[in-house]
Amino acid sequence: MKKLLTLIVILLVAAIFPVNINATQHPFEISSVEVEGVENPNLVNVERGDKLNVRVELLGLSQAKDVRVKAWIGGYEYDDVQARTSIFDVELGVTYVKNLVLEIPNDIDASESYTLHVEAFNDDDSNEAEFEIQVEPQRHLLNFVDIIFNPGLSVKNTQPLFVTVRVENLGDKKEEDVRVEVSIPELGVSQRTFIDELVSVENSNDDDEETSSSSDTLLLDLSNVQPGTYTARVKVDYNRGHDSIMQTYELTVMSEKGVQPTQNLIVQATSASMNVNQGESVTYTFSIANLGDKARTFNFEALGYESWATASLDQIATTVLPGSTKEVRVNVNAKADADAGNKIFTVKVKEGNNVVRELQFDATVKGKATVDNLTSLRSGLEIGFIVLLVILVILGIILAVSKLKGKEEGGESYY
Repeated sequence: MKKLLTLIVILLVAAIFPVNINATQHPFEISSVEVEGVENPNLVNVERGDKLNVRVELLGLSQAKDVRVKAWIGGYEYDDVQARTSIFDVELGVTYVKNLVLEIPNDIDASESYTLHVEAFNDDDSNEAEFEIQVEPQRHLLNFVDIIFNPGLSVKNTQPLFVTVRVENLGDKKEEDVRVEVSIPELGVSQRTFIDELVSVENSNDDDEETSSSSDTLLLDLSNVQPGTYTARVKVDYNRGHDSIMQTYELTVMSEKGVQPTQNLIVQATSASMNVNQGESVTYTFSIANLGDKARTFNFEALGYESWATASLDQIATTVLPGSTKEVRVNVNAKADADAGNKIFTVKVKEGNNVVRELQFDATVKGKATVDNLTSLRSGLEIGFIVLLVILVILGIILAVSKLKGKEEGGESYY
């Protein structure tokens, strides 16, 4: 009886976990790998932003179809660092040479070592080799974090264009007097400003120093510009002018004759509509542009949010100099018991006691618990299904054993 029960258990295990008797037989193997021209290196040094060249030789040990070679580096937080070939067929005794190029990200952590994986594979087999990679920062390297165009890259020729540039230091050295320039070469329009200093990522130990910073907002006057499409260029010079980074954008200027900004003032919402979960917060922004020739002081008041949220402004009042702009942030925290749906609130911009502008914002409140409940329900159903499956298998074994035992007892009685 015990032997029969053991046999049933073995058959069940074999059905669930089939054994692959050919698991150790490969139709191809990686015979050689060159990294940056060095064959099978122990350690390879590479800098951020470099291209890593990998040459792979693959030897065919038998025929195989739909083979692919891939090289990748694990451990990068934001994306996959990888390169791979298209599929190809392998013949017995033939050596295949594949060249791969990996782009090392500018912002990969340079304080760690990484593993370079080189793999040849298809649906049935795989063969892999590994090498250690040491990543170092470049001595001088700046990178764009964000470039904000307000009101956007489509602007009327009755509006000014405001540009804010945020830059980060990914190099090994502190950068000082970083020059930021925004220009439209076809129009001969340009403005520039400076970022005093940006410390390196690795050597920053001072809370007062920053590895990234936003430039002052630059204002480009587009009045009387003919409608059309122009190239807006953002350039950052650093390392005493020996290095620079640049990005270009397509800017569309539209005509709107007879319309002028009233009171030499533009107040515009950068983000006017957002989604927010119950118990969580979002931040709205709006900008104030002073087109006059005198400094102006404004104060702000948020209204209409009290029943479903709390709200605060990052500044109660601000002074905007002539020909410049200021950005104001409104932080809104939805109450945990706020009703789901669309909500509206307003922000009044006052100069003294006079309301010069009134902005309307809306928020779509979503129930945070909905997703959590669905996830919990799904997890519960999955666990319940597994438990039920185990019970059915056990019952099947018990019934089979009971049936056989009954036959044996019946045979003894007949005898």
